[in-house]
Amino acid sequence: PASSIILDYMFGTFVEDQITISLAKAGTAPQLAMDMLTWLMILTAFSKFTLTMFPLALGLEEIIAPYVPTETAMEVASSLIKLVLIALALAVAIFFPSFSFLCSLVGLICTMIVSVIFPAGAHLVLFGERLPLWEKAIDWLFVIGGSIMAVVGTIATV
Repeated sequence: PASSIILDYMFGTFVEDQITISLAKAGTAPQLAMDMLTWLMILTAFSKFTLTMFPLALGLEEIIAPYVPTETAMEVASSLIKLVLIALALAVAIFFPSFSFLCSLVGLICTMIVSVIFPAGAHLVLFGERLPLWEKAIDWLFVIGGSIMAVVGTIATV
């Protein structure tokens, strides 16, 4: 059936790390479709960068806002902040060749702390006295299990 062909094409042994390379080698898609797919992936990367940097830029703007006298000056400062953030990101990507390794390491540690360890720990601290024993046990399981996963993932990354 068609589903097995699609699954083998997507997850088979001949699939490259980047899907665009696999699609180009297959030669089944028209060149226009390949070009569109490539540009959509590039636009996705740009939008992801923008969405990631926006809160940081907004935070920096909030910090300097009390010291900026006019609205026009604030618009200029906002633009400069965004340009500096982009330039810093570019400089890091150029001058630190193993930046992807650093990102994966930091991402792993921060993700485990923010999404597993911290919520369970905060639940214990805020409601610990009123929680039944089984909820405390689950929270501790998340804290300990998340810590172990962060350590093991860090070791595996290094």
